[in-house]
Amino acid sequence: MTNEILKRNKDNAEVLKKHVKLISKPVAIKFYDNEDEIPDGLEIIGERIRHCEMVKKASFGDKFYSTLDQQACQGGAGALGLRDMPPKVASGETYFKLGRFDSLETAKSTVNELSIIPKKHTGILYSPLEEAEFEPDVVVIISEPVAAMKITQSLVYNDGSKVRAEFAGIQSLCGDVVANPIISENVNISMGCDGSRKEAKVQDNELAIGISKNKIEQVVESLMNI
Repeated sequence: MTNEILKRNKDNAEVLKKHVKLISKPVAIKFYDNEDEIPDGLEIIGERIRHCEMVKKASFGDKFYSTLDQQACQGGAGALGLRDMPPKVASGETYFKLGRFDSLETAKSTVNELSIIPKKHTGILYSPLEEAEFEPDVVVIISEPVAAMKITQSLVYNDGSKVRAEFAGIQSLCGDVVANPIISENVNISMGCDGSRKEAKVQDNELAIGISKNKIEQVVESLMNI
């Protein structure tokens, strides 16, 4: 079964590479609850960094897993369902004090609409899609806007529905392109956030795309037919 999953992931990654303008590798992300779900040989990340940094590392070829203990951004960990959202983030206070909103009430209103995975998980597996020995819950792509155009075209190819992106300039690589696609079972596009651009070095000309496991086969098949 593992070989079948790896082959499918390799094939899907090859289609994305061929038909979508990629700057780095598509990243496979999977949540796990039991240690027996961790593929043999996959090791825990040896540093404490943000989830967005982990995604970026995997996009350049690293593969590893993490638990809450390795997650440096607790707001991101809250969005990913590794812990409850920190009270000051949930109240909007954190973002209000950062000057992102004109009032605490406005900040709270936006925070109430952020994507948060409701089910608590033990940890997360990260890998370049082409090397993933697990079925991803979501595939994340960091690239230029033309990549989002190609993914959008693949979605409308056979269902005709417009793609409606949801983002707020905060919690981009955690909430927008991981939590949101998992919850919606769809695709989401994010313009990034200050944290991902500063800490994970997402460039000014890059955005992020999250493709749920429910949509990856549709995207791949449509890309081959367009």
